[in-house]
Formats: sequence, C-alpha cells, structure tokens
Amino acid sequence: MIDGVLQLELPGSDAPAAASGMLPSFVVGPENELVVAPLARLLGDLALKEAAQLFNPLVLVGASGSGKSQLVQGIVRHWRRRLEPAQVEYFTAADFCREAQAAADDTRLPAWRDGIRSLRVLVVEDLQRLRPRPAFQQELRLAVDAITAAGGIVIFTAEREPASVGHLDPGLRDRLAAGLTVRLQRPSLAARRAILQLAANARGMMLTDAELARLAQRETSSPAELIGRVAASTKPRPPVADPPAKHDHSPSDSREDFAHLKQIVAVTARFFSVTQAALIGPSRRTSLVEARNVAAYLARRLTSLSYADIGRGLGHRDHTTIMHAERRLAERLAHDPVTQQAVDELDRLLR
Repeated sequence: MIDGVLQLELPGSDAPAAASGMLPSFVVGPENELVVAPLARLLGDLALKEAAQLFNPLVLVGASGSGKSQLVQGIVRHWRRRLEPAQVEYFTAADFCREAQAAADDTRLPAWRDGIRSLRVLVVEDLQRLRPRPAFQQELRLAVDAITAAGGIVIFTAEREPASVGHLDPGLRDRLAAGLTVRLQRPSLAARRAILQLAANARGMMLTDAELARLAQRETSSPAELIGRVAASTKPRPPVADPPAKHDHSPSDSREDFAHLKQIVAVTARFFSVTQAALIGPSRRTSLVEARNVAAYLARRLTSLSYADIGRGLGHRDHTTIMHAERRLAERLAHDPVTQQAVDELDRLLR
C-alpha cells in the first residue's frame, strides 16, 4: 500500500493491457477499503464454496465509473480458469432478460433454465435495468436459489442499493439482502494518480510528477476517462492496437460515426455470413456472439463513439456489454491467428 492506495491484482488477460484497454490491477483508495476483504476471497486460492461462505450473493453498488465492471470481469476470468469455462456466465440484466425471452420464443426455455441454474458462478450487471416482468425476475430469483444452494457464487452490480430498486421482485430483493452489499466510490485523488501511473506503464509511456498531478487533479467520471487522458497527453510507443482516445465531437462528426457503425455492422455480418438483424439481435449462439464481439471491437477502434453509443447501435445493449465484448475479443486476438486474420481483413475493408 502506497499513500493509502492498494493495488488488487486481477487475473491477467491473455491480451496485453494496452490492447485490451484493461488495467492489470484494481486501484483501491481509502474510499473503497471495504471491498478488499470480499475480493481477496473471490480472487484468492480458496475453493469456490469457501470463497463465498461469508457472503452470497455479493452486490457491488456504485455510480458509473466506480470500477464495478472491471472487478466483476476480473472475477469471471479468475473462475473461468479454475473451473470449466461453461460453468461461469456473465450477463447484463438487460441481456439476461433478452436471452430468457429468446429462449421462450424458440421453445427452449427448459434447457436454457437448466443451464443457468447449473452454473457455478453467475455475474449479473446493472441490476437496476432488470425488466419489471415477473417471469424474468422469477427466473433470476430461482437461479440465485439453485446456484447458492449448490455452493456456487452469484454476484450483482447496481447503481443503487437493491432495496431502493422499486420494481424488484420482493423475493429477489430478500435474497440480495441476505448476502453482502458493498458500495464503491469513484476514485479519490490518490487513487486517480495510481490509475494514471498504471495506465502509462501499461502503454510504455512516461509521465512526470507534474503531469501526474495535473491529470489527476481534475475530477473524472470514470477510470476509463483517466486512461483516455494518458493517451491524449503523451505519445505512446507501439503496440498500435490501442484504441484512439475518445474525444468530444460535433453533431456532424457524430452522424459520420453512426453511419460508420452501420457500415461496420453490415460488413461484419456479411463477412461472417449472418444477417444484420441476427447480429444485433438477442441470440447468444456462439457464431453470432463472436461476430458481435468483432463488430464492437472494430467500432471502438474505427469510430469516436462511446460504449453506450455502440451499444445502442448493436441492438440497444448496455455499455457494460460492449466493454465485455471488446475485452473478450482482445483476449482472443492474443492467441487466435484466425480471429486476428478476420479482424485485420475487416479493418482493411472498413478504412
């Protein structure tokens, strides 16, 4: 711990940090010290049942930019390496509802339900976005019961405490209240300095003490914005796979970016021999998920659109879904030459 700031090492991505847009550590300032104990259990060497013995479910609550997604995606990577990958699943609440509806429409709801309830680790982000339909909420409540009863772990993120999410099923709210809720704050000044230093190191950049102080002094909406400040303030050395820093743009720029996003969807769908409607639709068939991840990855690199903007263009998905898609694709690029060749070819076609 330095200046009251602790760095919690997250399971490493297969992709370099600069390529994945992900820091190798979660920076914990004094403002977030309560999160250390549960995370140390979930990211340590304990067996799954022991790891969640004192809290299950776990709910991480905080405003956008507090680092909830970075934490839970690190937890997902940790347990996918220790268990069978198919035993660990990550959803946003909106995607959980979307997939449940698609399973019901395709008359495969019983099989989908059995798959969800047999998971060992389930992560659901943005709980406040869970649709108020009783059928969806009941599916999630019963999944929580089945997974925790079998010694698995369920983790939620939310922007506010579950008790204040008025449309939650009372039974689901009771399940969450029986676990542990931890509030995350946005990074303090000391934490912002540490994040900036980590981001610079990951990109092979040098920041002077004066530059660190200047960049850290301003309040920020998220760690991602801090990382963008590093890219904008210094000249990085390779790799060239880093996405360009996001910047404010005029309405005309936005129109061009949204038009380019539509082109990315069209070209990617044609390349993978799927329809555009299927690519942006609810199905989580492996081939469609892979194509969707490629489209999200390319959109981040070839446009100045935010995660939220790209999510809207890819079937009204949450920004956390797009962040996850980008990172999963970046990890594949590090060791899958077929995916690398596909992305390179699409990049050439779209520039």
